[in-house]
Amino acid sequence: MKGTSRHTCTLATVALLASSCIPDLPPDRVADATPSPAEGSAPRDADADRDADAERDAGAAMEAGVLRGCGDGYIDLEAGEQCDPGPSADSGVCSATCRMSCPSGFVWSGNNHCYLTSGTTTDFMPGALSACDALSSHVVTFASEAEFQAVERGLDLAKGDPASWVGLENAAGRSYVSVVSGYEPGWDPTCPGCYAHTVNASVALPKYVDADGGESSQSCVGASSDALDPTWRQRPCSGVKTRIICEREPIGVQFEPCEAGLCGDLVATHGAKRYVVVTPAATSDAAEKYCASLGGQLVVLESHDEREQLWLQLSRTSPLVFRIWIGLSQSDAGPPGDAGDLPWVWDDGTAAASPGGYPSPWGDRMPIPNGVTSRAYLRAYAGEIDDTLARNDESSQIVQSMPFVCEITVPKGP
Repeated sequence: MKGTSRHTCTLATVALLASSCIPDLPPDRVADATPSPAEGSAPRDADADRDADAERDAGAAMEAGVLRGCGDGYIDLEAGEQCDPGPSADSGVCSATCRMSCPSGFVWSGNNHCYLTSGTTTDFMPGALSACDALSSHVVTFASEAEFQAVERGLDLAKGDPASWVGLENAAGRSYVSVVSGYEPGWDPTCPGCYAHTVNASVALPKYVDADGGESSQSCVGASSDALDPTWRQRPCSGVKTRIICEREPIGVQFEPCEAGLCGDLVATHGAKRYVVVTPAATSDAAEKYCASLGGQLVVLESHDEREQLWLQLSRTSPLVFRIWIGLSQSDAGPPGDAGDLPWVWDDGTAAASPGGYPSPWGDRMPIPNGVTSRAYLRAYAGEIDDTLARNDESSQIVQSMPFVCEITVPKGP
């Protein structure tokens, strides 16, 4: 709440750690993969510890003259915040009460993004890019079918011009790269984990047919409502006036320092999971055991939206991480390189290839048989089509150890 001191241990109420902060990760625990609870220690008075922590934090905040809440740069989902720019100007994106400013559109509860139309039709570059930039936003991109359907309903895409721009640009004549680099994967038929609204995601998007019946050079993408067209289409980047939908993203961070590293929430899983980002590099075995010591597991990505939102938060944290272990492995595999075509299974027991299971986690032409790792990881490099998707292919020197993300289930109330 505004004007109050907020406890800096953001995971103090989750899972088995409900009454104490998540413990530190000592360097030797990362290296030897033997994390375990302290032995021989006396039972702790949970209420007394919590009260003492709160009193200490409140005292420190008062001494420093800092009032935590709306305006501190941390998006406190528990307090109902949707954005928080901190003390800096936010160009009208966030209100004085830390709610998204979206006067001509709507805010989707699945990610707290604002979607709005620019009020004009134009070409993709520079027209649509400039129009959205002037609204402190970018041309709309979609992580999932859920997001696309929400925008379709929220903006009633069946009305007006039948197509609107999607923030994808053709690169190297093959791949569509997102206009938002660094945490959105783009799309290509060779990327099973990438998202496009299409009848058959394993083939190229159909082309837009010109008024004269021809097909011009098409390097951009247009979207219509299902009622008008059930698939996105390749569309000329210029010469065709197309409607613009802009996407405005919250300012602020949802992860902040805690005793274990970085702790926080995601909108997509708020109330169900919380996350711990551990930045010191660890082997996959060490990472798995450490998450278990917290009463959790390596992160299981149950939706495209969870994956995109997690990587967005990682892109805003310090230190930056470029690879993380995740809760997906060939659980019966032997040494690296001997796994072959063994099935990939999430750490909650869900087979990655199971019908009706989670969306495919895989990037461009992934996974490879007999890969270097039998546990998957996410990797980020700007400008690629699969920069937030699961991999198992890089050299053993690179992926022997890396940071990781744990998830901890939030207990349900009575």
